[in-house]
Formats: sequence, C-alpha cells, structure tokens
Amino acid sequence: MRVGGVASSYVGALPRRNGPTLRFVPMLLVIAATTFNAGLAFVNAHVVALTPAAAIAVEVGLVGAAHALALANFRREMLPWYGLIGVFALLAIARALATGTPDVKYLRDVLIIPTFIILGFTFDPRRLTTTIVIIHAIVLAFLLFEALDTQAYAALLHIKEYYINTRGYEAADFWNTTSDLFVSATRPDERFFSFIHLHRLSSIFLEPVSLGDYCIIVTAYVCACYKQLNVPTRIFLVGGVILAILGCDGRLAATSAVLVVVGAMLAPFLPRRSAILYLPGAVLAAFLLVHLAGFRGGPNNFSGRLAHTVDLLQQYGIGEFLGVSNQYLTTAVDSGLAYLITTQSLLGVVILWCFIVYASAEGSQEQIKFTHGICIYLVLTMMVSFSFLTIKTAAILWFAQGVLQVARRPSLVPALRPARASASVGRPELPIFGN
Repeated sequence: MRVGGVASSYVGALPRRNGPTLRFVPMLLVIAATTFNAGLAFVNAHVVALTPAAAIAVEVGLVGAAHALALANFRREMLPWYGLIGVFALLAIARALATGTPDVKYLRDVLIIPTFIILGFTFDPRRLTTTIVIIHAIVLAFLLFEALDTQAYAALLHIKEYYINTRGYEAADFWNTTSDLFVSATRPDERFFSFIHLHRLSSIFLEPVSLGDYCIIVTAYVCACYKQLNVPTRIFLVGGVILAILGCDGRLAATSAVLVVVGAMLAPFLPRRSAILYLPGAVLAAFLLVHLAGFRGGPNNFSGRLAHTVDLLQQYGIGEFLGVSNQYLTTAVDSGLAYLITTQSLLGVVILWCFIVYASAEGSQEQIKFTHGICIYLVLTMMVSFSFLTIKTAAILWFAQGVLQVARRPSLVPALRPARASASVGRPELPIFGN
C-alpha cells in the first residue's frame, strides 16, 4: 500500500545523483522549514532565552542547505531561477545604496521563492504526496493538541514570549495580557465561525494566519493532483483542511479555498499563461471595489485591509515605485503588494510575477491547475497581508511547485499502471496509504 500521488507519471525525470540517504534530504528541509519556529519556541520556553539571531541563523542554514543540495544535483532548469536570484540581489544592492540602510531581510523575502522551487527540482516526485501527508499529519496533531488542551499547548511553546524575544514584539502589542498565545489568536470581535467556542488555533505555525495560508496551499495541491490521490489521502487532506480552516477561523482562507477550487476547475479551459492576468486584475478589482463600495481603511477585516492597500498605492510616489524609499514601509506591512513594491520596486514585482507564470511548465493539467491555484492564493493574500512571504508556508508552496515542474510528459495522468510505472523507475513509493 502507498500514498496515492503524482508519482508514477514522472518516469525519466528524476535527479540522478542523489544517493539513498540524500534523496530524503529535500523532504527533511521542507519539514524543518515548516516546523522550526515551534522548535525554537520550545527552546526559548524551556532551555534558553533566544534572540532574533537564532531564528535568522536557522533560516539561513535551511536556505544554504537547499542551495548546497541543488548545486550538487544541478540541472539546467535551475538556471532561470538563479538568474532571478541575481536580479533581486542587484535590486537589493541598488535599494541599499539609495536609502543608505541595507537590510538583507528584503532580499530574503523573495529569495525563498526560487530557493524552494530549485530544491523541488532535486526531489523524487513520487514522494511529493508523502511529504505533504507527513506535514499534514504534524499540523493536525498540533491542531488537536491545541484544541483539546490549550493550557498545555501554551505552556509547551510560550508563543507570546517567543515572539517578543525573536520578532521585536512588545507586551503591549498583545491586547489579551492573560494569554500566552499569539497576538491574533484571541481578538475582541467574534469569531467568523461563531459556532466554535475556541480561540483561533495556530497549530505548528504558532499563529493563525499562517495556518490559514497553509490550508489554501494544500487545497491547491489537492485540486491539482486530485485524480492521482487515492481515496484515503483525499479524505485525510481535505478533512484536515476543513478542520484547520474552522479552527483558525480563517475568513480569507475559507474564501480563497473556494476560489482555488473554482479556478482549478476552469484552469484547463483557459488560454495558456492566462494566470498572468490575476495580479493586474486583482489590483483593478481592488480599486473598483474600494471606490464604488465605499470601503474605508482601518477595520481589521478584508474590506478594511483592501482599502488600506488602495490608499497606500495612491499615496506612493516615484521613490516608492522605484523601491528606494522607506517612507511607507511601516504601514505597508498590512499589504503584501504595497510591501513588495516598497522593498523590491514595481519592476521587481512585475519580474517576479512574470517568472511565477511564464517559468512554470504547462505540459499537464496538474501543472496548470497548481499554477492557477497558487496565483489565486497569492493575489488574494497580497491585497491584505505579506504572510505569503513567511518560510513556514512558502517552503511547502514553492517546493511543491518545483517538484511539479520536473515532469516532462505531456500529462501526469499515468499511462501505465502504477506498479509498472514505478518498476520502470526502479524506486517504489514509501508505503503509507493504499490505493
């Protein structure tokens, strides 16, 4: 029995230089990128007080290990993405020279995208679903732990203290001073799903927004590879996503997941590379909604955040669009699009978006559906947050996208029986779930 996935249809596209041990390293790096913050929170709570340097060091180590593995298994498909890294390095240097305040964080924000796509090129695609299932099991285990014994969960991780020590938060930022959870885990207004009488769950991600983002990413993966997933895997992934969305009270996550499903259904019938229209279309729609519906910035909801994005972009001048001004940097953190323009320039955002769409293969329905799904996720999140840049969820997203790019066949739908296809490659899948 095995995890049902896109495995058997990647014949002839596997990295050739990974040994029996190294072939699992990409999986371990992605799992580590997803969970290391929880590990550091435990260390901070029970071993030694940490500083921002600890989180930075771990993240640098993960990125460095990803590139070391990629270069050891180099393939020509990586070249454009290394070119993209070079472009953003030049933009970061230009910004540092113009503002006089170099900050590696801004380069790190966009470096995560090509890094994990490149890492995906090194991985055996037959094990991608296994990787997703393992991460999903970890997320659900911590979700249930948090829901069933919130006090023990909080005592284990001391999340508030961790963010104060490593992220620059202050105690005053947490309106609920009696809670040791993340600042947005409890909020003064009612839950969106008001029939659930819990705080907003965070699971392994430590804060609810990333859990919601994770749910959208898994939804995109299930939609893209639905035909290749066996029934137990579908139930496990979809059921877990529903539980997590309800648990984190993800208003945007719930809406985005529905739109990702619709987008995945329509994607195979749309013109090639039509995902390029999502970002300009979303910006146009945002301006129309704000001006026609009278949305106002301020409220911490979708309409308020959307209005905030539009207000910011209307205030931007040449310096902001060139990415050489820090004037609106503090307020831009509540808008992913405004933040990206401020830190990477409008040109940088255009280049990044074009790479995401045009450098992604469209040789199969799975590739097309996943690219459309992640683009829908990105544009919706960009309007209200820059949470899509956190490594906790970005690693899974871009790793999956990279692995899916490995395929060379016109469709990932198996032309052979799974056993015959696997035999032609010579590596059986990791036994977990049955077909």
